[in-house]
Amino acid sequence: MLDIRLTYPTPEGSKEIRIENSKTTFGRGSEADFRFADDGLSRLHASLYVDGDRVWVVDENSSNGTFVNGLRVAGSGTPLRNGDAIKIGNTTVLNIRISEKAPETAHSYAAAQTGFGAAPETPQQFSLMSILPIALIAIAFFVISVSAVIIGYKLLGGGKAEVAYNATDPDFDDDFEPTNKKPSPSPKSGAGNSDSNISNSTITESPTGTTTPSLPVPSGKLYLSMSETERRQYLADKAMKIAQVIGNNSSDPIPDAALDKIKAFADGYAKRINVRAGGGCGFGDNLQSTYERASKNAPFIVKAFNEKGTDPRIGLYLAMIESEHCVCLQSPTGPLGMFQFTYATAKLHFVPSDGVVKGAKPPKGDIRCEPEPAARAAASYMKALTGRYGTGPASVPLAIGSYNSGEGGLSTNLVKALESNTGLPRDFWTLIAKGDILSKQFQSENFKYVPKFFAAAIIGENPQDFGLKLQPLSTYSR
Repeated sequence: MLDIRLTYPTPEGSKEIRIENSKTTFGRGSEADFRFADDGLSRLHASLYVDGDRVWVVDENSSNGTFVNGLRVAGSGTPLRNGDAIKIGNTTVLNIRISEKAPETAHSYAAAQTGFGAAPETPQQFSLMSILPIALIAIAFFVISVSAVIIGYKLLGGGKAEVAYNATDPDFDDDFEPTNKKPSPSPKSGAGNSDSNISNSTITESPTGTTTPSLPVPSGKLYLSMSETERRQYLADKAMKIAQVIGNNSSDPIPDAALDKIKAFADGYAKRINVRAGGGCGFGDNLQSTYERASKNAPFIVKAFNEKGTDPRIGLYLAMIESEHCVCLQSPTGPLGMFQFTYATAKLHFVPSDGVVKGAKPPKGDIRCEPEPAARAAASYMKALTGRYGTGPASVPLAIGSYNSGEGGLSTNLVKALESNTGLPRDFWTLIAKGDILSKQFQSENFKYVPKFFAAAIIGENPQDFGLKLQPLSTYSR
């Protein structure tokens, strides 16, 4: 087991954070486990993950980025080694120390509790009189220390605020902005406000500056245990974060009509946690089995999409909604493989293309059934689609939607939507709002495609909230 510690400088000297959980978050808002007085930090800036002997850091779509030894953290995260320096915000640098925990730790703890040393064959005998002088000295030292701290606090006029704040402190101000003053306590909602299932975090801002209703975001609850209101608020928060990630750090609020669709798919996925695992590969399998399958394909997809400069989460969840990561699935209309390539499109994006065979069928299939080449081809295709629609926050969902219908079909639908009312934004959510005037193909397929993508991505990036024993899919990079 690893002993992981982060140290960082403060005006009062070096401070230390001991990492004891599989996920630890940093930032300046109530979403973060540890908070720092750095005005360059986002509310939720970065997360550190631990899985066995693997340690890595992931940037949480922060405004100013996260860096390891001067290099920007990759979209899928950056592995950490002993001695690495993690920079977040303008001035906060966390130096990581990674070592193996001493195997005798458990025995030493037992020895401290029982009064016996490391050698059980020669137990030490203690009496009350032998330890009384030591106890009295310790008490006196404690009293003197506390008095000194209180005197120093008074002389310095109340002292300074800590540089880092643990999110378990219920009095920390959610809207903390670094100043020279100590943060003011958050107003209490009344005595007895101690519901352990609801955190003190609220959704109070959006990238465009608009404010959504300030509702509590569930913390520590499984999705299926949330109320309908809690589920909607949870999905609104997580969907916005997905939209920001794939849309280069900004996104307009997701409309209610789209959120309704996202919730319908998320509910359907979540209920599959109780489905009996099947023996083959296909749609509707047990949720844990489905996402475990995805985690095995993730390293190929993450690598291929990063090489094309496209966020790998796009590839991860395209494969989820196209095939649920079944590498040689074939649709009744002919598309084949994890990314459901038609013969014509595969010929354009597989290199070399002579591995694409017309009429190929499972179980042998062709190169479309090989995960690594398929991931590279999908990254190439999405690069072309985002080149057509743009990489902005409104354009990436259009590119995702066009993966399903083809560029021409989606463009025709978009023109119909925009011509129906001047001033409508050029984005996929416009198509949702104007779905009733668009083609039946759009209403039956595309209207569902992007919301389903978002539902799959929310689960894959927050698996433990849905009862899955996995890390976020985008972190499986090798």
